[in-house]
Amino acid sequence: MKQFIKTKFFLALQEASQKGFDLDSQVLQKVYDEFVLLLFSGSAAFTDKAAYRNALVHTRVELAGLIKGAGKKCSNLCTKNN
Repeated sequence: MKQFIKTKFFLALQEASQKGFDLDSQVLQKVYDEFVLLLFSGSAAFTDKAAYRNALVHTRVELAGLIKGAGKKCSNLCTKNN
């Protein structure tokens, strides 16, 4: 279940959140693209749809925790990319 939260994308967000610095947008875009590719290719790796859904929910909860923990700086970053 932790395969999605051990990606470069999550590690970069965690580091930025903990240390309070901005991420380079090009680097962030690259690791985000890799993350999305893993998410969509991951659906083929799961034989049980419930297990895949649970992994996605777990990933969402972890991401929400990063955003909440980072405060305004991360929420600004997230709204700029939407």
